[in-house]
Amino acid sequence: MSGLLQDLRYALRQLRKNPGFTAVVVATLGLGIGANTAIFSVVNTVLLAPLPYRDVDRLMMIWGRNPTRGDQQFPVSAGDFTEWRQKNDVFEDVAASYDYEMTLTNASEPKLVIGYALSPNYFRILGTGPRIGRTFTDEENGSGTHVAVLSDKMWRTTFRGDSNILGKSVTLDAKAFTVIGVMPPDFNYPPQTELWMPASISPAAYGDYEHRYIRVVGRLKPGISVAEAQTRMNALERQIAAQHPETDAGNETWVQPLRQQLVGDIRTPLLALSGAVAIVLLIACVNIASLLLARAASRRVEVSVRVAIGAGRLRLLQQFLIESFLLTFLGGVVGVALALWSTRFLLAIFPNGVANLSIPKVDAIPINAPVLWFAFGITLFTGLLFGVIPVLQSASVHGNDALKESSRGLTSTSRSAQFRSGLVTAEIALSLILLMGGGLMIESFRQVYRVDPGFRPDRVLGLEIFLPPNEYPRDQPQKQNNFVNNVLDRLNKLPGVRSAAAANFLPLTGFWGITDFFIEGRPERKGDVKPFADNRRVTPDYFSTMGISLLRGRVFTDSDRADSEKVAMVNTTLARRFFGSDDPIGKVLQITDRERADKWRIVGVVADVKAFGPEEAAHAEIYRPLQQSPSNLLGFAVRASGDPSALLKPAEQAIWEVDKDQPIFDAMPMSKLAAQSMTLRRTSTILLASFAILALVLAAIGLYGVMAYSVSQRTHEIGLRMALGALQQDVLRLVIREAMWLVVVGEGIGVIAALFLTHATATLLYGVNPANPWIAAAAIAVLTLVALIAAYVPAQRAATVDPMVALRYE
Repeated sequence: MSGLLQDLRYALRQLRKNPGFTAVVVATLGLGIGANTAIFSVVNTVLLAPLPYRDVDRLMMIWGRNPTRGDQQFPVSAGDFTEWRQKNDVFEDVAASYDYEMTLTNASEPKLVIGYALSPNYFRILGTGPRIGRTFTDEENGSGTHVAVLSDKMWRTTFRGDSNILGKSVTLDAKAFTVIGVMPPDFNYPPQTELWMPASISPAAYGDYEHRYIRVVGRLKPGISVAEAQTRMNALERQIAAQHPETDAGNETWVQPLRQQLVGDIRTPLLALSGAVAIVLLIACVNIASLLLARAASRRVEVSVRVAIGAGRLRLLQQFLIESFLLTFLGGVVGVALALWSTRFLLAIFPNGVANLSIPKVDAIPINAPVLWFAFGITLFTGLLFGVIPVLQSASVHGNDALKESSRGLTSTSRSAQFRSGLVTAEIALSLILLMGGGLMIESFRQVYRVDPGFRPDRVLGLEIFLPPNEYPRDQPQKQNNFVNNVLDRLNKLPGVRSAAAANFLPLTGFWGITDFFIEGRPERKGDVKPFADNRRVTPDYFSTMGISLLRGRVFTDSDRADSEKVAMVNTTLARRFFGSDDPIGKVLQITDRERADKWRIVGVVADVKAFGPEEAAHAEIYRPLQQSPSNLLGFAVRASGDPSALLKPAEQAIWEVDKDQPIFDAMPMSKLAAQSMTLRRTSTILLASFAILALVLAAIGLYGVMAYSVSQRTHEIGLRMALGALQQDVLRLVIREAMWLVVVGEGIGVIAALFLTHATATLLYGVNPANPWIAAAAIAVLTLVALIAAYVPAQRAATVDPMVALRYE
């Protein structure tokens, strides 16, 4: 133990004697370990943290999909769910759910509540019980019993953690619901749900194969794989489609692990960022290994003397390992501190206000025990990675050889010089991989940013509300129309308002609905897949308020009322897809609503709107006058003459003047919503580009260090060359040529590796080829220029060597 403490004190003295060397190594390690720890904290929170469900790997979401129609995921009908439940042979049990928006009115102010109606076995399948109280019984399924289970968040915020909440009544859509339970704090499924109630699917609905609104969760039987479940469920769905071709033709199933569903689109960007920070850490380790090799070479005489006077090689190995791990420990401390500081900025990856992004809701990124263990493990790993080779080289010194080299003025061997050159080549290759990846991400972001959204989000305020069906029943559309008209009258009178409009779905909010339709005059063949389009209902000023261009025909007017001819507008995608070169103006659509097929004459064609973000292709859309087809879900768009945020409070007050109990569940400038819809790509691009720049700087430092050390070790040789007639430019050219040879070899290796890796992550790119030659050429040019600058400084120093001084060197 005394020997260990003695070596520790000696290591501390060595580091204090070389503060510059110590600072560079600790800072480099801190950046590498900190970046890896920070990204791992996100990965741990999103991808690795245990979910509060029993045997989560056996929990699956079961969706419908129809590749023929381009539908990759949709809820299923009650008829499909019934047959799945009765005939499947791969799930222990399946349960149904559907979302339910309600207005809570016995709180301090009216509030929209996102609820889910569940089969009683839903909680049993998930394997989660309530925190207090109970969940639903089989007798409460479809019985019309008004009971509810609250989320922990709603219990704490809305009801202030009332310990006597069980048995109390809450008013939802003017109906009294009895609270029977509260779920645990970590239970949040489906995400952002605030309460749950028993599903009320009537027996008659089990024969309905047309209306798709049920989300299905199931628990796999032991020994059944996801692939096997997918195959068998597809076979079952084909049987259903054969019996019900008018509704299920072309339908398939998609069995998706629950964890994958919760992670959404964030998995690939996180893995790419993890790979990037791992490369940065490797470059940092290579850099430090090169520095330590140079330092070990300068200490060969010291080591040889210690060997000559009897120092054991194990003791030398112990001492150098202690120095390496001491540096690593200090770098690890700095890294954890950087990770703690950076996690608040990494929350920007998860814009919780954007519903159209399929990413998890994350409120905090903790640096918890698993993250600290990761930091500890990666610290040990880096200590071994960059420390063991210099240690072994120093510990294998032969005293006589080192003393002879010292007498000739040499403290480096050809083998160690070659090894350092190999390390620099590896740094260059790794840096080029990140530079090319960063370039592709920047170009992808540029392409996304240039996409025309089809509307002008600047100076537009969006407000979303949901009219309670009990107060505004669907069979009394005049109530909904009166509400809309009264609100628009008040909004248009507000100072600073240029225009106001309403729609059932505003772009980028994540809300949408579809409708089937037929084109009058075209024969319908049995078994044909029904065409469908997004179902949008708007007021006449919607297109001018949102800045959506009219391409042909006319927009809606105030004369398009409930008692006038039913008219519709379509977007460019629908016109092109279903009418081709024909003019759709004047054509009649037969739109299928719940109970009847209505005829709507097309009067106009408008530009496509990227309603789901710039990276998703525009859907086919049908617009209808809100007065002719009212909706309980409403979005108000208010175009301001100045800052739309200043209109938020006045606009809310205008709505409450019409209905004081009407909650506003979201309000935001559309420009902010549009910016947030690009947050994931923007943040990922910034992080990857930052890591690429860091890798470039580290590679430049590594190349500079190797060339500077090489020049210092070859001072005698350079002086001799100049004494024999070599000119300064000859020496300059010699040193730069050696450095650029390392760069060229590293770039060759890096290009091959980068092409392979960028193809593997092509899903992260938008509008750019992974093998884009211009981006590769730009990355190579930048790296070459930086490397040339890094090599020029030691080359210039070598060219100014005084031959007489050099010949007397050592």
